[in-house]
Amino acid sequence: MRVELRHLHVVLAVAAAGSIRSAATSLKIAQPGLTAQLRRIERTFGGQLFVRATNGVVLTDLGEHVVLRAQEIVDKFDDLCVTARKIADGAHPASVQLGGVAGALIPQLVAAVRELLPEQDITTQMERSGEAVMDHVRTEKLDLAVMAEFARTPPQVPFGVLRRPLLTEPVFVALPADHRFADRAELDLVDLADEAWTMPEESVGGPRSTFQLTCEAAGFTPRFAHFGTDLATALELVRSENTIAGVHPAIHDVDGIVVKPLFGNPLHRRLVMVWPERSAVADLVDRVHAGFITGYRHRVQASPIYSRWWNAGGAEFALGSG
Repeated sequence: MRVELRHLHVVLAVAAAGSIRSAATSLKIAQPGLTAQLRRIERTFGGQLFVRATNGVVLTDLGEHVVLRAQEIVDKFDDLCVTARKIADGAHPASVQLGGVAGALIPQLVAAVRELLPEQDITTQMERSGEAVMDHVRTEKLDLAVMAEFARTPPQVPFGVLRRPLLTEPVFVALPADHRFADRAELDLVDLADEAWTMPEESVGGPRSTFQLTCEAAGFTPRFAHFGTDLATALELVRSENTIAGVHPAIHDVDGIVVKPLFGNPLHRRLVMVWPERSAVADLVDRVHAGFITGYRHRVQASPIYSRWWNAGGAEFALGSG
C-alpha cells in the first residue's frame, strides 16, 4: 500500500477531531471502517500515529511529524488546484498590486488596469527610487510597475523581471515669473549655468549624477540649492528663493511661476513598465500599454504648458523615443 492524498486527509481528520468516532462522523464513514483504514495507513508509515487516551486519541511523535508534513502537502495541493483553475479559466487575482516611483504617472497606470479589470481591487505602492521599485517587482510584491530610467545611469534589470518602454518625457524648467528669461519660448540649458537649482524628487531630474553629467556636457557644473524636495515645496522655493527647478512637463499654470521647455530636450527620462515573469497580469501588458498611452495623451491635453510643446512637435520626441 502506498500513501495517497486521501490518506493524508484521513490522518488530518482524526488529528483534528481528537477521536476516531468523531472523525468517522465528519468523514461520513463507519467507525470500524475508519479504524481499519487508519491501521493500514500506520503500517505504511512504519508505526503508530495515534494512541488511545481517556477522551479519544492523541498523536505519537511519529504522528506529530506526519500531521505537520501532511498539512503542508495538502495546503500546497489546494493552492495548486486554485492556481491551475485560474490559469485554465484565464482569471486574474482579486487584488492587483501596482507601483512605481513617486511622480511616474501612477494614475495613468491605475486607470489602464482598471479599464481591463473593473472588478478587481487595485492597490498602489509609491517609492522614491527606481531601485526600490525594481526590488519589489523582483520579489513579486508588485504585479506591475512604472518607473523612470535615465540614459546616463541605466538600471540593472534582474533575472525574472520583464521590461517594456512606454515613452520618453522631457524635464521642463520652472522660473520665477519675473526672471530675465521668463519671456523666452524655450531655454538653452547652457544659459542656466549661473542659476541655483531646486530639484523636486530624484524621479524628475534623475539621480544627482545624471543631472550633473548632463549639465557638465553642456559646459557647466550645476549649483544645487535644494535637492529632493516635493513638487509643492520646490515651486514655493522657486518663488521665494529665486531659484529654478526641473519639473514634470504636465504641470499646470502656477501663480508667480512660468514653465519653459529646454531646447533639444537634454534633460529627460524614459518611462517603462516592469513586471515579474509570473505576474498575474502579464497577459494584459499590451493592452495596459495602449491604455497608458491614451491616458498620457489626455494628460497632455489637460496641461496648457505641455500641450503647446506637444503640438509644436514634442509628441514625436515623447512617443517615438520610448
